[in-house]
Amino acid sequence: MIEEKIHAEDLELLIVMSIEKMPPQRKKIFKMSRFEHLSNDEIAQQLNISKRTVESHISQAMSDLRKLLVLYVITFV
Repeated sequence: MIEEKIHAEDLELLIVMSIEKMPPQRKKIFKMSRFEHLSNDEIAQQLNISKRTVESHISQAMSDLRKLLVLYVITFV
C-alpha cells in the first residue's frame, strides 16, 4: 500500500515535470484542455488559432505523456 502511494506520487511528479517542459504554446493548450476543461473550439477562439492547431498540440502532448508512462511502467513496475 505504501509502495503504491510512493509510485503514484512519483508518477504524478513525473507527469507535472513533463507538462512543464512542453513548448509554451503546447503547455498552455494542454492545460486549458485538461485543467480548465475548455473545448478545442473555445481554446482556438481564445488563442486566435485554428481548431486543427489546438488538436495537433493536444495530440502531441498526449503522445509525449503516453511515451513517458510506458517508460515508467517498463522501468519501475
